[in-house]
Amino acid sequence: MARSLALCMVGLTSVALMACAPAAPDTAADVEAVKQVTAMEAQSVNAGDVDGHLSTLTADAKALPPNEPMLTGTDAIRGWIEGLHQQFTTNLVYSESDVVVSGDLAVERFTGTLTFTPKGGGVPMVEDLKGVHVFQRQADGSWKITIDVWNSSAPVGM
Repeated sequence: MARSLALCMVGLTSVALMACAPAAPDTAADVEAVKQVTAMEAQSVNAGDVDGHLSTLTADAKALPPNEPMLTGTDAIRGWIEGLHQQFTTNLVYSESDVVVSGDLAVERFTGTLTFTPKGGGVPMVEDLKGVHVFQRQADGSWKITIDVWNSSAPVGM
């Protein structure tokens, strides 16, 4: 009887501990959520929607555009994006994405093309891109880009 009671207590204790344990992270859902932010970023870039683009970034985000100084914070990034959209109509297409999630951070390696069509007329320029987004999980569980690094795949001088 004592042995049965002891086994019952061990079993109940195990069940109670398992019920209190945090749920296993849903990595597949996190990867999908991160990819949705990237899709929203592209949609905003293509629409010339500066506020939409900024909504995909953390307030202290860092953008590292090619051949330019690093931009820190959405105010600095806003100025850069507005300048881009004053001069060009843009079309961003991501062609490849590889996302790794670790806790409250995620890293996405991407490739794609970005077409710049001058608003004043002229031949569109197409950049083959590669880059990295670093995402940070927000307090509400959503994901935002906190570091955005990209550059051209073209050789220097092209």
